[in-house]
Amino acid sequence: MEENDWIKRLEQLHFSAVHVCHYSSNPGAVQRRIWKRFAICRVIAGKGSLSMDNIVHTVSQDEWFLLKPGMYVEFQTDMEAPVRYQIILFSCVTLTRRRNTWHTEAFDLPVTGKLHIPSNTRDIQEMMDTLVSGKYSITSLEKTRRKHLLHQLLIQLMMHLKEATPVVAGMDLALEYMTHQYMEDIRIDQIARMAGLSVNHFIRTFKRQLNMTPIEYILKLRMAKAKQLLFSSDKIKEIAEQVGYKDEHYFSRVFKKNEGIAPTLYMKNKVNRIATLYYGLDDYVITLGLRPVSALSYGQRVDRHVAIPALQTHSHQGIILDSFNQNYDDLRRVQPDLIITSDRLEPNDSLHRIAPTTTLEYTNHFGERLLYMADIMGRTEQAVQWIEQHAELSRVLRGRIQSRWGKQSAMFIRVTSHFYRMYGLNNQTGALLYDDLGFYLPRDFPEQQWAVESKVRDLQLYDADHVFVMVDPTEEARAQLRQLQQSSAWLALKAVQVGHVYNAGDIFFKTLGPTGRMWAMRYVAEQLGVTLR
Repeated sequence: MEENDWIKRLEQLHFSAVHVCHYSSNPGAVQRRIWKRFAICRVIAGKGSLSMDNIVHTVSQDEWFLLKPGMYVEFQTDMEAPVRYQIILFSCVTLTRRRNTWHTEAFDLPVTGKLHIPSNTRDIQEMMDTLVSGKYSITSLEKTRRKHLLHQLLIQLMMHLKEATPVVAGMDLALEYMTHQYMEDIRIDQIARMAGLSVNHFIRTFKRQLNMTPIEYILKLRMAKAKQLLFSSDKIKEIAEQVGYKDEHYFSRVFKKNEGIAPTLYMKNKVNRIATLYYGLDDYVITLGLRPVSALSYGQRVDRHVAIPALQTHSHQGIILDSFNQNYDDLRRVQPDLIITSDRLEPNDSLHRIAPTTTLEYTNHFGERLLYMADIMGRTEQAVQWIEQHAELSRVLRGRIQSRWGKQSAMFIRVTSHFYRMYGLNNQTGALLYDDLGFYLPRDFPEQQWAVESKVRDLQLYDADHVFVMVDPTEEARAQLRQLQQSSAWLALKAVQVGHVYNAGDIFFKTLGPTGRMWAMRYVAEQLGVTLR
């Protein structure tokens, strides 16, 4: 973001809450948490280390840090010089006016982490002192003054930050190098020179600040990455090389000594507590005979969620995460061995600090994905069983649908607050309707597009024999549906005229998982008057 842009964004800030705290940590204490608010922190005294989303910083007197929501933070204080610090916690949004209407948007800071602030910034120091001095009462006026002063402090911090030259030196330079180059052949004397210390002094200082030796820190990084890579089709030799070991046998010995099990057996025998962080991934895990410790709920995205008995039997042992407000503190408490997420979810580096995290690429080829996961986890029998059952169900339902209806076209429409979207071949509803059940796309639908957003007047371009409609659970979406149903374009569709319009329910989300997909196949068939009985 250009300087003028972020200054303008800062000027548009609206603060909803501000809290000021003073902390004195215990010698050697370690604190871990997912950060929930923005925070400005100034260190008053002491030493330690602060890790934010895998970036480790040393902590010492008169240093400033800026944190944002969603960060995984691990704070380690020195045994001999415990840290005392001041912290301002705040929540804010940007407030903008467009077409005579005020709009709020989420705010993101232009920088986070350790702030390289010049030492001669007395104005900033005085602002912070005033904010944390405790002068303010709880009156509305004083709360407003506090928010105004915080706003000015934040702007000044950013302005001074631009003027400062960020110099990474000493222990911070050594830590940064180790964190990003752990897969290289790192020598202790090399990183000690980076820190400007003798080898013995460097090792003592490192252990005092991080509660582990430099070698133990590098090993920790290598093992975390190795456990993530083991959820892949990579050979052990390739994984060993990626984490810094030229000899795969030596890597295996180190891994077994550290984890208590050989890397070839780790995924199959030790990974039992699996957290899933996208719709349908919990279904994959359950289909393979395991019980996920977390799942992402889509209950808020549909009007009515219908439970699938086959999945309910293996009810989640852990937590159901809110898809709109994911609480990674709860996820950390269930202590997963592995986190599986999707490339459709915005990446979050803090997940790697909770457990090894693997990101699966989205696919409609459920059989291939299931076999891939099953091979890694030693669950091939369960995957083959699903593939056989799915193929047989598809064969039976395709035959019965065609016997009753002949060769017919179908369309899946989603009604949202802002648009009507028709889904094509290259998505989960396309796999359901066209691959599993044998319908075909309306003639003029562009086959290569996964979906098309359309205006009401364009609906006749994609006229189908059967239409399945999903409506988002908002008043605006329901109003859009009423508008659609009253339009001449809708009433002219052949599916509408003969009564072949069906409630799609929550199959849009159910079809993201293998067991849910088979349930959706039966659901669609029943809507068409076709059953297995």
